[in-house]
Amino acid sequence: MALTDVLELNKTELFTKIRNGLPIVPQTQNLLDCKDDLLYAWDSNESCLLVTNWRVAQLQPESKSAGKQLVSYQTLIPSNTVGLYVDRVVVSNEGSLVALSGPQGVSILEVPRRSGPNGNFMDGKAKITCRTYSLDALLFQNNPQLEVRQVRWHPDSVSDSTLLVLFSNNTIRVYNHTKLRHVWKVGPHTVKTGANTSLSDFGELSVDFDIAPAVKSRNEASNVLSTTTNSLNQSNKTLAAAKAKKERVEWPIVILRENGNIYILLAGIDSEVTRLQGPITISPQTSANYGLESCALLIIPSLPPTVIIAESTGKLHHALLLEAETTEHYLNEVDDGLLIEPSEWTLHVTETVELELGLSSSAANGTSETYNCPMYLKRDLINEMRYFAYHNAGLHIITVNFIAELQRFLDSEAADNQLALASASSAEYILCTKFDSSDRINAVFGIALLQMPAGLVLLLSSGQVISLKLVIDAQLLMTPKDQTLRKVTDAVLEQQGMGPSFVDTIKGLLQRSVSQPILANKLNASSAHERYELLNQSIEVLRSQYLKRHELVRAEFAKRINCIKLQKKQQLDEIKSLEHEREIISERAHKLAERFEEISDNQELLVRRCQKLMQEANTTLPNNVVAEREFTLEVARINKATKSLAAALDTAKKTSNKQRYHIGKSQESGKSSTYELPEKQQRTITDVLTQLSSEIDRQIADIKRMNKIVGT
Repeated sequence: MALTDVLELNKTELFTKIRNGLPIVPQTQNLLDCKDDLLYAWDSNESCLLVTNWRVAQLQPESKSAGKQLVSYQTLIPSNTVGLYVDRVVVSNEGSLVALSGPQGVSILEVPRRSGPNGNFMDGKAKITCRTYSLDALLFQNNPQLEVRQVRWHPDSVSDSTLLVLFSNNTIRVYNHTKLRHVWKVGPHTVKTGANTSLSDFGELSVDFDIAPAVKSRNEASNVLSTTTNSLNQSNKTLAAAKAKKERVEWPIVILRENGNIYILLAGIDSEVTRLQGPITISPQTSANYGLESCALLIIPSLPPTVIIAESTGKLHHALLLEAETTEHYLNEVDDGLLIEPSEWTLHVTETVELELGLSSSAANGTSETYNCPMYLKRDLINEMRYFAYHNAGLHIITVNFIAELQRFLDSEAADNQLALASASSAEYILCTKFDSSDRINAVFGIALLQMPAGLVLLLSSGQVISLKLVIDAQLLMTPKDQTLRKVTDAVLEQQGMGPSFVDTIKGLLQRSVSQPILANKLNASSAHERYELLNQSIEVLRSQYLKRHELVRAEFAKRINCIKLQKKQQLDEIKSLEHEREIISERAHKLAERFEEISDNQELLVRRCQKLMQEANTTLPNNVVAEREFTLEVARINKATKSLAAALDTAKKTSNKQRYHIGKSQESGKSSTYELPEKQQRTITDVLTQLSSEIDRQIADIKRMNKIVGT
């Protein structure tokens, strides 16, 4: 149980209560939903909604060891009894409302505020009465044949309260809380009256819809243009008001019919008038039409949007929703009152993935019997490249790999970049609930996706709960160093024009066309013969899809090792040869360096000699300029004067030193005797010395000035 129930939800009181009141009809439905850290589950027995904090529930063993009170579930009791059969629980985008949908009606339950240490409702109160209201109850009473096909919350709702409901009469009703805002017609009227034939025989019933990313309203753009043209003579105030008008957008609502036709309804959240286009062209054309038994539709908000069309036969068509180069118009022969505009969109099918619906023993015996059942699709909000397909026979996880190629193409700035959708999608059979040829099924009754950490919770019709952990992205398992090395290797291989890397080759060898899913237990035990056939089939899958591929990988590794050994030996020989050449080059470089130093010294000597010769030749030229001659004579005169001044300066320095010597000697003799000069003589000597010092300072200043003039 630990391998298939990592969160140990089978032991919780919530699913014990749910298990005792599961619906009797074993058809695929979704009684679970998750928003943030709250897991919602519908109790069909008591017609109430059970809620638990799954993150806090994971800490129950620690809380029990610490002596704390275990966190239990809360019961949200509707204020008005929900009398309809609920087969779908859908929480709004912000988690403030919960839509309880069934074939014969829709009810909205208002979620109370969260408070308390664990983020429970109303500080952890066990039972809470919540305001509940039904949508168009009289409509279903007056039209018992009317059924609900799909419900989705509108992503553009500011108050998180706009709900879109698709009915079996080809209409979409838009509700805001309890109020009916709009009724959008998306197809011909299909109600059977008297002996008239129902349009379901022709596949004209709408079975599913999804909302694509918003686009700019073309009608709004034309209205703004016409308003600007007509208001040229108006005042500046009117023009400013027209510019300040908010730009409106339209949300393409992609509608799927049973016969595989795709229609698009362009409408804003408050649009009274809508635009219906279709059926849009699906390319490339094939001998068999796409989606003859269509049952589900899903849109992945890539650029361009990716449309998933599911068939009850197990086929999944992956297509890109593109704008058409030219509009195409189709005549509506079923209902003349339905206005259909020329189609502005096309669908380009990139690939078709075929799923295995159960492990039937008849398939193992080679018979052609196949099991078909309605499929339901659910997006993965964490990884946009992945979505889930659940049905009566279990659960598949499909990864659309070409979305990453689209993103790389859009991010690339190269002018010659070309888009080639070469990566095929991968489908993994995670859970199998049907592995024999009998009519017994163990359908999926609920699926909820957990976030942070990523996980998956499945409720089966047998009452078993499957909880698994999911990897957000396989690239996250690689360290940043490995990712950098992988990018560098791919870039080098691309530059060298080489083939795929060894890692890609190994991945290609290990890629399986059939996976061995988890086998869920059933309410009724199978016979010994069926178990024996299942064992043989599992062994055959392990041999053909696992062991055989591992043998191929081992042979590829051996081949790779031999090739690497040969390359290593060759590289070692090349290294020895390069080492010898490096020694020779080093010796030559040393000799060249010595020769270069010698040549550099000789060159410097020759340059000096040339400069001296040029000076002498320039001074002895007969056609020398008069100014140059005068400048030469002036320089010679200044040089002679400088020499005479230098000689006079030396004489003055000697005289000054001699006088200083005599002064010092006289001072010493004066200290030894008490003889003092008369005041007149002392003043005369002081004047003479002052005059000599001034004369010396003047001569020094003249010498410095002469040096500056001469430039020496």
